[in-house]
Amino acid sequence: PDGFDYAPLILPQVALLTGLQMLPLPQAALGFAVFLAHVLFVLPYARLSLAGPWRNLDVRYGQVAQSLGAGRLSVFFRVQLPMLTAPMLTAFAVGFAVSVGLYLPSLMISGGRVMTITTEAVALSSGGDRRVIAAYALLQAILPFTGFVLAAILPPLLFRHRAGMRGK
Repeated sequence: PDGFDYAPLILPQVALLTGLQMLPLPQAALGFAVFLAHVLFVLPYARLSLAGPWRNLDVRYGQVAQSLGAGRLSVFFRVQLPMLTAPMLTAFAVGFAVSVGLYLPSLMISGGRVMTITTEAVALSSGGDRRVIAAYALLQAILPFTGFVLAAILPPLLFRHRAGMRGK
C-alpha cells in the first residue's frame, strides 16, 4: 500500500524499535540488525528524495532507446539510471545523513553493544574530555557534509563528456 513505507517518519521511533527489539537475534548478527534498523528509518527519506525525479523522468528517452532495439533492462540500466545518477547520489547523501544521526535504533537493537559515532558522542557528552566530545561532534558534522559534497561533485565528473547530462 502506498504510504505504508512512510510509517517510520510518522510513528515514534520507540514504538517501532520496541517491536524490533523483541526479535531473537544471535550475538553475531547484532551489527547487521543495527544496519537493518537504520535502513528502516532511512528508506522513507530516500524514497521521498527520489520520488520527484523518478516521476519527472521523461519517458521519451526510453521510447527512443526501445525503438533503436534496446530491451527493457538495457533501457533501465543504460538510459534511466544514468539520468537519475544525481538524484540517487542526493538520496544516498540524505540517507547517510539520517543514518549518522540515528541514536535510538543503534542503542535499542544492540543493547549498546554496537558502537556508532552517535552513540559514542552521546555517551561522551555526559562527562569526559571536552576535546574528545568536540572531535566526535565535528565528525558527526563532517560525515554528512562529505556525502552531500560527493553528491554535488560526482555527476559533473562522471558525465563530463555528455553535455546534456551535466545540468548546464
